[in-house]
Amino acid sequence: MAEDRTFKIVHYVNQFYGGIGGEEFATTSPESQDGPVGSGKMLEGSSGGSIKIAGTVICGDNKFVEDPSSLDEIVKLIKSYEPEGLLAGPAFLAGRYGEACTEICKKVSAELGIPVITGLAPEHPSVDRFKKDIPIVKTGTNGADMKNALPVMGRILVKAMSSEELTPEEKGALYKRGLKENYLTEQTAAERALDMIMKKYRGEAFTTEVPIPVYETVKPAPANTDEPLSVALITDGGLMRKGNPDKMPAGRPDRFFEIDIEGKDGLSPEDFEANHFGYDTRFVTEDPNRLVPLDVLRLFEREGKVTIHPVIYTTAGVGAVMENAANMGKGIAEELKKSGIRAAILTST
Repeated sequence: MAEDRTFKIVHYVNQFYGGIGGEEFATTSPESQDGPVGSGKMLEGSSGGSIKIAGTVICGDNKFVEDPSSLDEIVKLIKSYEPEGLLAGPAFLAGRYGEACTEICKKVSAELGIPVITGLAPEHPSVDRFKKDIPIVKTGTNGADMKNALPVMGRILVKAMSSEELTPEEKGALYKRGLKENYLTEQTAAERALDMIMKKYRGEAFTTEVPIPVYETVKPAPANTDEPLSVALITDGGLMRKGNPDKMPAGRPDRFFEIDIEGKDGLSPEDFEANHFGYDTRFVTEDPNRLVPLDVLRLFEREGKVTIHPVIYTTAGVGAVMENAANMGKGIAEELKKSGIRAAILTST
């Protein structure tokens, strides 16, 4: 059992979960409110009295990623409450929100020396970036999982604040951090190594004690001196035809789509828009060339510097499963090779 007392923590949330508003309030500067806000009330209620939220710190998603000074402001607000721990999020699969939660947790852990925790979906890119630095609870992809994720995050944070050992189930709720635990075995290291090498020799199953990560190595292509240079346009920013007649999903894609740009000098907002749940698409919808610079590339084409492939390859890349992302990349590459394309401009968000 965790220590029978109440721990004072700070809860970090974005402008949406802080009750300020949606994307139109994503530029909200860091601020704080005393006590729990929104899901923080659920956190306190599910903790059985072991957690008291002294303050809630709120920042807009765009403000955090666009203004580097926001991180220091947020840490200063958190520090002002003199908390014993920090719970950020959970952010589920939200890109900017998840980036904020992990960055803040890492900095608070390093500078304030208090336990921290956040929660992300497995597909979130910040999982691999930060799982070795901070504890991250596995969550679903959206707020529907709040009632499941938040109590688990709270229990694990309480145990960290009380220096209590986690149960196997609680350890399993966290992404593995690559940390090694010491424990006694009946066999010596030499005996265990010999046992594994004999199993490997006989073709039997065995589990190594030191798994080695395998990273894909991609060699850069040689410089291309063709003139005019044949260029293709690719985006994972969710560019689509107006009204989405192709039924392109706003995220978690498993295929890419093709947009015919033959004879078009640019991407008109009357004909194109964006469909992507990972960023504010209003500016792209106002001018799709901000996402895919067809208008500028046409100028180079008129000068004889490039020729443009008549198809844009597009998808909404947020939350893409690695296997699906790899398959889409291979599929687009095959199309480019068949068309003799020598270069590509890939724009993201």
